[in-house]
Amino acid sequence: MIENKLLNINILLISALPVALISGPLIPDLIVFYSLFVFFLVYKKNNIIFYKDIILILFLIFWLNSILSSIFSSDITYSIKSSLFYIRFIVFFLLISLVIKNYPEFLKKFYYVLVLSFLILFLDSSFQKIFDFNLIGMKTPHEVRISSFFGDELILGSFLVKFYPLLIGLTYFFNQKNFNLYFFLISICTFITVIISVEKTATIIFIIQYLALLIFLRNKLKYKSILLLIPILIISFVFIFAPNIKNRIYNQLISNSKNFTVIYTQTHNEHYISSYRIFKDHPISGVGPKMFRKYCGKEEYKISEFSCTTHPHNYSMQMLSETGLIGFILYILIYSIFLIDFYKIFFKKNFTHYEFLFFTTLILNLINFMPLFPSGNFFNNWIAITYSIPLGFYYYLRKNSIIK
Repeated sequence: MIENKLLNINILLISALPVALISGPLIPDLIVFYSLFVFFLVYKKNNIIFYKDIILILFLIFWLNSILSSIFSSDITYSIKSSLFYIRFIVFFLLISLVIKNYPEFLKKFYYVLVLSFLILFLDSSFQKIFDFNLIGMKTPHEVRISSFFGDELILGSFLVKFYPLLIGLTYFFNQKNFNLYFFLISICTFITVIISVEKTATIIFIIQYLALLIFLRNKLKYKSILLLIPILIISFVFIFAPNIKNRIYNQLISNSKNFTVIYTQTHNEHYISSYRIFKDHPISGVGPKMFRKYCGKEEYKISEFSCTTHPHNYSMQMLSETGLIGFILYILIYSIFLIDFYKIFFKKNFTHYEFLFFTTLILNLINFMPLFPSGNFFNNWIAITYSIPLGFYYYLRKNSIIK
């Protein structure tokens, strides 16, 4: 009886994660730890045996390799905390797949909270753009860029593109009858919020996600020509009525394109050079998770005063410098499986709502683990939770033979 209550509380807490993530890293991480406690109770009592999937095996080997990298690092105590406890995110995506399988009501609860989180961010960001402070009085931290409740102008757009395809997938799952209308409303509100956040990487990612969805839904959507024009219309509107945003977009996306810095800045390039130098000196095991920050300031790795921060700002370079060639190969193998699954399903003309949901999780996995884009810290708790959620959906759908 007590275990059932604990499990019901856990389902509610996981359902609430989209809103919890807006509050920062603490509450989501507490939810993950509580979920682990419940997971092991359920596992012990019900003798749950997980499907032996290659994705799970690769993630577990990656975790073990991260621990070895920490053991060989110059600061074992500091690095081992990140590598050892990374297992919680692997267990967490397994738990999400288990909850989806055994508790059908979870999907609808999660969907409603996800809709609520997007609506809150759209309204709050619009309010902040107009009045220079948000609904709870937080001032705009940047002259042009909007932060909403995150308090950091780099997070808003990133958060939205980490969940937008999943929101569309769940909308189709529950609202096929009015899907065209909901797809239009969700897409336009999300894109407006991403645009006013003025995050160039998030803007590019949204457009890629949106076009991928349009192509996959080519036989389901009405008024495809109008839907295709949405990004163009919004960008045109912004260029006319929001000169500050227009100037930043022009400088970042157009002027810089001549120097191939649409996504990558000079600082990014310096980070990557520094990462590569660290990798060259520690090619097999790397220097250990979260250890880039302790090496990049050394004379032999430092490029400039801006080239040393907490992480390399790119997953490929982070894997090479912190987990070595072994970790990088495992990371690429995981990404290759996402690509293979994407190829298997992308050309389907007719698909079920489960298959479309699976497709949206693949879009997110391909974006969240993208080897080429600038990124956050792979071992950061908040970021790990944001990619663990779609991984849980993906793992459940994959192991239940959504693709053949």
